[in-house]
Amino acid sequence: MPKFSFDAKTKQILRKIFRSNEKAIENFENLVNNFIDSTARFDLIDKFIENFISSLTFSPNPEQSLNNFIRFIENSFSRSSLYKEFALHQQMLKILLTTFGYSQYFADILVRDPELFHWLTSTNALDKKLSREDYLNEGKSSISYFQSVKNKLNALKRFKRREILRIGVRDILGIADFEETVISLSDLAEAIVEICLQLAIEETRKKFSSFPETEFCIIALGKLGGKELNYSSDIDLIFIYNQDGELKINGEVISYYEIFNRLVSTLINFLSEKTEEGSLYRADFRLRPEGSAGSLARSLLGYLTYYEVYGKIWERQMLIKARPIAGDLNFGWKFLNMLDSFIYPSSFLDNPIREIAKIKAKLEAVSTSEYDIKLRRGGIRDIEFIVQTLQLLNAGTLPELKTQNTLNAIERLSNYGLLTKSEAKILTENYIYFRRIEHILQMLHNLQTHTIPLEPNILTMLAKAMKNYEKKDKTISFPTPSIPEWKTFKHELDERFESVRKIYERIFGVEAKPELFISDIIDDEIAKGKLKKFFYDMNFRDVDKAIRNIEFLSKGKLITGEIIFSTAEENSFAKVSSIILNEISKTIIPDITLDNFRKIAEGFRYSKSFYDLLLNDSFRKIILNISQFSPRFSNLLSFKTHLLDILLSENNLSKDKKTSEVFEFFKHLDVFNLHDFKFLNEIRLLVLNLDGLIDFQRLSKELTEQAELVLNKFFFENFDADERQRIAIFGLGKFGSEEMNFDSDVDVMFITDERRAEKYQILTAKCENLVSQMTTIEIEKLYEVDVRLRPEGRNAPILVNFEYFDSYLKNRAEFWEIQAFTRTRFIAGNPQIAEKILGLIHDRILKIEFTKSLEQYIFQMREKMEQNIKYGGMDIKLSSGGLTDIEFIAQILQMKHLKKFGKIERSTVKALENLTKYGFLKESERKTLIANYEFYREIEKFTRVSLGSKSNLIPDEPEKLEYLSLCLGYRFPDEFVDSIKSRMKRTREIFQTVIERITHQ
Repeated sequence: MPKFSFDAKTKQILRKIFRSNEKAIENFENLVNNFIDSTARFDLIDKFIENFISSLTFSPNPEQSLNNFIRFIENSFSRSSLYKEFALHQQMLKILLTTFGYSQYFADILVRDPELFHWLTSTNALDKKLSREDYLNEGKSSISYFQSVKNKLNALKRFKRREILRIGVRDILGIADFEETVISLSDLAEAIVEICLQLAIEETRKKFSSFPETEFCIIALGKLGGKELNYSSDIDLIFIYNQDGELKINGEVISYYEIFNRLVSTLINFLSEKTEEGSLYRADFRLRPEGSAGSLARSLLGYLTYYEVYGKIWERQMLIKARPIAGDLNFGWKFLNMLDSFIYPSSFLDNPIREIAKIKAKLEAVSTSEYDIKLRRGGIRDIEFIVQTLQLLNAGTLPELKTQNTLNAIERLSNYGLLTKSEAKILTENYIYFRRIEHILQMLHNLQTHTIPLEPNILTMLAKAMKNYEKKDKTISFPTPSIPEWKTFKHELDERFESVRKIYERIFGVEAKPELFISDIIDDEIAKGKLKKFFYDMNFRDVDKAIRNIEFLSKGKLITGEIIFSTAEENSFAKVSSIILNEISKTIIPDITLDNFRKIAEGFRYSKSFYDLLLNDSFRKIILNISQFSPRFSNLLSFKTHLLDILLSENNLSKDKKTSEVFEFFKHLDVFNLHDFKFLNEIRLLVLNLDGLIDFQRLSKELTEQAELVLNKFFFENFDADERQRIAIFGLGKFGSEEMNFDSDVDVMFITDERRAEKYQILTAKCENLVSQMTTIEIEKLYEVDVRLRPEGRNAPILVNFEYFDSYLKNRAEFWEIQAFTRTRFIAGNPQIAEKILGLIHDRILKIEFTKSLEQYIFQMREKMEQNIKYGGMDIKLSSGGLTDIEFIAQILQMKHLKKFGKIERSTVKALENLTKYGFLKESERKTLIANYEFYREIEKFTRVSLGSKSNLIPDEPEKLEYLSLCLGYRFPDEFVDSIKSRMKRTREIFQTVIERITHQ
């Protein structure tokens, strides 16, 4: 007998149905041949083909329908009789192929048990609307024939599978509308939970030989609580029992708490365990108090206490849908009535809208697809959040709004004018529309999915499947076959999302940006993907490190994984997180700022009070300025957090506050810690300088005064009144010229007129002790003290005899040493000795002859300094055209013209101004030198406070160079380096000109 083959016209029709899938056409031909072989009814072939092709046009996925039909026939007991029925009764074929096209899951059920199709179509199964009691009775009946728990549960799984199929086919065929479908799915779940609970009680009773005599109940939450369950939903549950107590069993005391927790654990296992018959439900108890860390079962008092003390907005929102479903239902309602004032307060201390918007924004963040119909903007969750928020805000005064069901709540909100009629219509229609799409997606493979794949074929299938819901309810009917345009469907879907979102934004009136909910999603691995993009967009470079820092800040999560935050601290950070992240993102290098901010927060142990203070604009600006510009001070502040109160008090951040006043404050504390004083004063001066309240000259003068106060304190503590008259302490270098920077050395020289050897030794020892005290370490060294500028340097005693100094100055001092003495300033001791020493220096300078050979000596001296620079390095102090060139100009010109000036001006800037005033410098030279001097000193400042380095070299490392460049206001390191080079070139030109001029004036 020849093999059957379709004619050209039929193949053309099938290509349109199967979207040119030649393999599907071949499979259909094979199916027809199988029909012939099985039935030998040649008179029915054409009718079977006609019915099959006609039925395929109603299927949203014809290829899937065909493939599943082949599987179904192959697994059927009486293939011949089935073929005849389908040839004679097209309605049966339409039902089967439409079901197969909608749901691979339902197809698998029917392939596994083909007799279920006859049960559906040959009885009144599809006509019946079952109640919770019906499911309960039939479920109990289905397990009554079995003895073991395993067999009972397997029977219950078969029962559930059969009923899900019946509910699904009624849904697909339009016999049941959306509301009836979700109620049926919910009633079925409730009945199965009740049956499993009874089985778990029996097992628990066997385990403990007894059972507590107190009420208990299972409360459903989420979609089950609202009687709007999906085909593949988790069921969210909590378990409550009335009173704590104990049972004495075989001489051992067992608490109700232990028994009920064992009961719930058994129940979860019964519901969730997978066997050869599959599983019943994914039972989720994570919405219980304290989440996964909390007890599975808790007493009535335990629940009430928890919600009163720790209850959050999201828990109020969650409990709106709470409904007793198993156990003692009256006790369950009693419990919910006791929580009524928590769920629906008559007023809120804080408007919950912002908090709820954050929760919704978190859900949007964890959505992995733009077309996640549940979580995306304008999707199902938006509708639920609109409804629940309005219920939270108003049901405390309008009890009629208290309902667990979303559609019911929309209607009531509209009745009370909290939603307009138009808004209620939009929300109702779209909620049903989105939920039907969700049902189609979930019934396809029995997977908990909410994402619409953006593939044309799948969108076309989905669009066609949704058309089936446009028919009349309550009867088996089929829409006019059509192949909707997927682009039109997608466009309509986008419009629906947008219409819902507009209502959402009207209700909430707040945009929930990622930074607002960052502490909520930081532990969510899915959300971290979006979080990484968010941090990248906020200018962070090491995004993973930034997220780790936020984990520390938002949760108190240590490297060990330990969480040290309380709820209060989490909430405090949540309030300030958006402001902090927004402002950090605008700093010069957000990664560095966040790193340093975290160090400071660690010092405060992430305390609630610290986070609360950050809401204050002035305080936050201080902390972020320090974090932005100074890793060093950030680190110190993390160790010395106790100083923050002092920094913010006593008017310490006034530009008029003097260092001496801060010193006086510390003197009157119970314990005078000089390290604390120095750190607080320096951080105070840095903050004022960064804010532009004090310029660099004032900063230098205050830093110098600080060092002077510390030295004087030690001087008066070490030397008695008589000894103080026999000694004079001088400042040299920048200490002498009052131009100190952060981390500047304290250059000092000790001179005495004491001739008695024994007294001289005592004074020397005390000078050495003073230096030792000045260099004590507590986290950092107090000061680096340098005494090498004394006559003979390190080879001479620390304490210089007056006559020795006089002799050295007159006979052995080189020009560079005399030049160094131009910055000598009396600090402490006997002013008469000081006056004599300064007189000696003045007289010695007057005797210098500024000859051509001295000019050459000066150039050679500078050249020798430059040779000590690291090869290829750029040293802002020693390089050609650096600070030293400017200081040489100021010092040497004054030495040359000392007779005219009368005295040496130690300050470089003031000296340059004086030299210009007297005509020894041109105005253009003065401007250039002062501008470059101040620029170099700014570099020096940021090198020390930002890079933590005392080196004057411009760093080679790209990261450090970039950081320094940005601190100085340059966008690019190359631009910064070019500016230094240009300034150095011009400075050196002026230096050469000025030194050459000296010998010709």
